[in-house]
Amino acid sequence: METVITFTDVFQYLEVTVAVLLILVLYHLLFVVVGLRKIVRRVERITNEIQEVILKPINVADHILEGIVKYMETQGAAPKNGKKKAKKNS
Repeated sequence: METVITFTDVFQYLEVTVAVLLILVLYHLLFVVVGLRKIVRRVERITNEIQEVILKPINVADHILEGIVKYMETQGAAPKNGKKKAKKNS
């Protein structure tokens, strides 16, 4: 008894093999995407923490400068306490 394998049989086996491999690839791709999502969340959290660390001193310096500018503006707008003597023509 001889078993004859035709091209259609070979192509059917190849189609089944490709379908199984495609399912395996998609299955693994799902785990890769979930892992990448976790990594992106961690990176985002770390960058937010770094941003807070960098911006906190900048915000403090900004508030200090605003206070200095307001102080200077109030000093410039306030009248001087020195008394001016008016000349009287007699």
